[in-house]
Amino acid sequence: MTFGVWGDSDVGAGVIGSSDTPMTGTTHVRAAGVVGINEAAQGVGVEGFCAQGTGVLGVGGADQPGVSGKADTGPGVLGTSTQGPGVTGQGGGASPGVSGNAAAGPGVSGTSAQGVGVIGQGAGAAAGVSGQAEAGPGVLGSSAHGVGVAGQGADASPGVSGQADAGPGVIGTSARGAGLSGAGTAGPGVSGTSTGAPGVSGSSTSSPGVTGTSPPGPGVAGTSTGGPGVSGTSTGGPGLLGTGTPGVAGTSPNGVGVTGTADPGPGVSGISTAGTGVSGISESGTAVSATSTSGFGLDATSESFVAVEAFSHNGVGVSASCGHPEPGNGGGGSSPDPPNRGPAIRGHSWFGAGAEGLSEYGAGVNAWGSTGLTASGSALGADITGSLRVNGVIVSAGSARFVIDHPLDPTENTLTHAFVASPEQKNVYDGVVTLDDTGAATVTLPDWFDALNQHFRYQLTALDAPAPDLHVSARISGNSFSVAGGPPGGQVSWQVTGVRLDKWARANPVTPVAPKPADQRGLFLHPTAFDQPVERGIGVPPVPVRNDVPKER
Repeated sequence: MTFGVWGDSDVGAGVIGSSDTPMTGTTHVRAAGVVGINEAAQGVGVEGFCAQGTGVLGVGGADQPGVSGKADTGPGVLGTSTQGPGVTGQGGGASPGVSGNAAAGPGVSGTSAQGVGVIGQGAGAAAGVSGQAEAGPGVLGSSAHGVGVAGQGADASPGVSGQADAGPGVIGTSARGAGLSGAGTAGPGVSGTSTGAPGVSGSSTSSPGVTGTSPPGPGVAGTSTGGPGVSGTSTGGPGLLGTGTPGVAGTSPNGVGVTGTADPGPGVSGISTAGTGVSGISESGTAVSATSTSGFGLDATSESFVAVEAFSHNGVGVSASCGHPEPGNGGGGSSPDPPNRGPAIRGHSWFGAGAEGLSEYGAGVNAWGSTGLTASGSALGADITGSLRVNGVIVSAGSARFVIDHPLDPTENTLTHAFVASPEQKNVYDGVVTLDDTGAATVTLPDWFDALNQHFRYQLTALDAPAPDLHVSARISGNSFSVAGGPPGGQVSWQVTGVRLDKWARANPVTPVAPKPADQRGLFLHPTAFDQPVERGIGVPPVPVRNDVPKER
């Protein structure tokens, strides 16, 4: 092969050229220190080889580059090194250290067996390596084992900056590792800004599309005025994977901080060994929004801390919806057949509570619905510590009982009593009265007795001695009644019952016998008591088939 200029040196530079006066009279020669042209054999215009020093050294004055190379098909400047950088350039002022322009291939191409293919250091606000391309990437780096492109930025400047009119500013592709990797000690590891498209876009067939690691700040930070700040798409694994404190952080003044969409796997997956897996902060919109067409809208797992934690100063901490509105319920649309009757929120725990609600001043859990709260359990349907208030009717499909520690053997046994039942809403009053010298007495009842009761019943029992003439001499009136016919100075045990007549009782009378609704006819409240299968029972909703219960992790 024929070379325009060949330089070979064991210690110094292979070729050094300097020019003080611009040359004229030819279309090929300009004010350059060294010019090499080879049109016949299509070889290299200028090639320098040095065992220890620099093969080709160019120093440019004013705004002119130190070495300028142009080629129609190959790279403008080609540098090859077995140990050091293939091409090294230092620019003064605002000029780049190495500048490459190509119509089809990369502007600057660097290949290294062990080190960095291309290295650039820029002073001030200039970039260390700047690449511009009309169709392909502005800067392309390939490495068999190390980093394809490495950039280090001083102060607030990014290590690698990419700008594109149509495609991504920076694109990274890897067969086994991360397509694009960024590590920041004070700022974000990778920062992407876009006005319409994603700020940072990563695609991978097996590994994460984008991975970021940073000790103090977020591993990946994205800012966008129109689209999502960070967008990740993956066919097998998570579209966006973050590990750190927090792993993925999203902040939005009006919209969604982090959005993730996936067909088979989770839209957004956050894993953290000590901190928060996924953290969302929003000033006016939704902090974290999760939507699923068939699986869990949000699935979270924590080894030692809270799996999901949500705070809201003025709104709802966690909001979840499930299914579609059915016709006639105000939805205004058609419902699926059959409708989805799954729970909006499901909590599953192996040893603790499935769901827990805590409020400092309000109710721990608020429930509304056709049945406000439904509970079932193998041992107890509900276990309530504290007082219980019911603003309605208590309906028992069995019997009501109280259970206490046995008064004679409290450590070994319990004592159970059943409540007294009646087809009427009865009140019971009793006591003991001492008769006067005539064998009579007046029993005084509370001042609200007449206002609460009606339809009175009386029972009188003489104590210590029979009293065959003992009777009620004056019925209840003015919150009292009288007895007579007993022995002088004797005692009488009395009992009075009354039926409630207050406004609530009259508005909610007891109907002893009532027909079952049409959908419950032929079924039983307690089917096993009638030797019937459990499937013929009513009153307790059936346990749903739970094929999606998370397995033990």
